[in-house]
Amino acid sequence: MLVERAFAEPVVRPDLADRVGGREDVTFADLVRLVVPGTAGNETMDVREIGSETAEDLEPASMATLRLTAVPVRSGGQDRMALLLDFGRGRDVVGLAILALFDVAGEPRLLDAANVASGDHTYFLDPTRLTVGIGDDLLAIGSKHANSSQGYTTVPLVLLRNDRLELVDMIFAFDERTCAYERTQRLDLQQSAQEPFSDIVATVTELTTPSGHDCGKAPVPEAGTRTITVTYRWDAGEHRYIPDSDAFDALARESEGRF
Repeated sequence: MLVERAFAEPVVRPDLADRVGGREDVTFADLVRLVVPGTAGNETMDVREIGSETAEDLEPASMATLRLTAVPVRSGGQDRMALLLDFGRGRDVVGLAILALFDVAGEPRLLDAANVASGDHTYFLDPTRLTVGIGDDLLAIGSKHANSSQGYTTVPLVLLRNDRLELVDMIFAFDERTCAYERTQRLDLQQSAQEPFSDIVATVTELTTPSGHDCGKAPVPEAGTRTITVTYRWDAGEHRYIPDSDAFDALARESEGRF
């Protein structure tokens, strides 16, 4: 089976005043207003969490922290724009970052939007986009929170289908650093050529490196690398991607035991 590495789609990090796609009549501020229709001091958004159909009232802690990232995508064979609005923190949630899908061919239309954050820093991964279907893309997003010794990253894989944001899976990665060792988990995405949707091959590589320091009686794990791979295949009957194992769930439970 031919396996192709997911390609990196260039992303842009626009300012609010920047023009969309070279147009003179539409700026990124116009797109943001479709997501955040309130006035200053009342920035409540009626938006769902990714993977849920229930809309909630979400409000950023501050509009001043807003970071924008945009990438051209395709859904249903149509050219679209995905815009990530990373507010950092919300007033009532730890992380707030809205992934919004737009049709910008004419008068801009907001097609779908969802909160994809679990931490206070949310961003598109590299590679950002996989062309998994004939005219349908998948986006990979990272959302991270860290303290002095641990880092927690959640990776939503989001399929753009029928102008909707469909959650394929939420992959968790955990980093930790102690006196005795450092352990990291990194995600790699590949795709294999299939129809109507490509298989998605996700691999988490865990690297453990002893520090060599004298840490008293602290346990020191052996140096080593292990890989955990899950393949997502399109189920035509269910109309969704299904993983071939629960290995990532087991890894997340194992990592939670080290919090």
